[in-house]
Amino acid sequence: MVEKRIPKKRSKADLLKDFNNSDWSIRAKAVFDLKKYDDPKVIDALIGRLNDNNENVWLSAANVLKNSKDPRVVDSLIKTLLDDRDEVRWHSAYFLGEIGNKKAVEAIINTLNDKCLEVRINAAKALGKIGDKKSIDALSKALDDDNALVRKEAISALNLLSPTKPINTLVNSLNDNDKRVRSIAAILLGKTKDIEAFDDLIGTLDDEDYIVRISGVYALDKIGGEKAVKPLIKALKDPYWEVRSDAATALGKIGYNDAVVPLMEALKDDNGFVRKSAAKALEKFDIFKK
Repeated sequence: MVEKRIPKKRSKADLLKDFNNSDWSIRAKAVFDLKKYDDPKVIDALIGRLNDNNENVWLSAANVLKNSKDPRVVDSLIKTLLDDRDEVRWHSAYFLGEIGNKKAVEAIINTLNDKCLEVRINAAKALGKIGDKKSIDALSKALDDDNALVRKEAISALNLLSPTKPINTLVNSLNDNDKRVRSIAAILLGKTKDIEAFDDLIGTLDDEDYIVRISGVYALDKIGGEKAVKPLIKALKDPYWEVRSDAATALGKIGYNDAVVPLMEALKDDNGFVRKSAAKALEKFDIFKK
């Protein structure tokens, strides 16, 4: 019977020596095995791997260090935003977003003009996660990016930053050729609750895409007021049931009596969800109370 040998457990010192190995796979494995050690010497060594010339080793080290509080990690990732490797740059932006240190904001803003699409996308995402309002202007300019995915992420980031008033470039995004951009622009403008965006948002209720129309209803619901009642009543006749249902709910929240008769007509809608929304909306009025 052949005796089965149990691999000898390698020490921390042995693993640190592996960082000098010419084989990148051995260096990457050492990073993985060292992640359980939380002491300065290991952190120093892992930070050193953020200069590794192999993308896999670099990525392994960055993924481990993203949870570290050591300020050198942020400094190193800021430097690699200028790396000539696309994958390193976009991962650097991503990890900086996960870390959330505002020190990185200016450097990330600069990458919104990067030649690589993935870098620009992750830069916009990172700025939204970090949440520093000084990135609002840069994200607004990114709404003019040639790629719809960048424009979408820029709007999503602005949504997280929650600007208090409509941004002109956001209003322009209501006419974007990508439905995702138009939809998120409507949602963000609704969140501002600023009446200045109202007339522009009414147009979204005639958009060719039902998701954009739903977003338009959401926005008008957020802004509210008597002015929103007429366009929402019109939306009760939308071809798509979810637009009609959301419009009924919005009319109930706004609470103007002009909506009562149209909501009663919606009780005959072919879709059960629309009928239910209309019934709940009517409960907000006094017509059923004696």
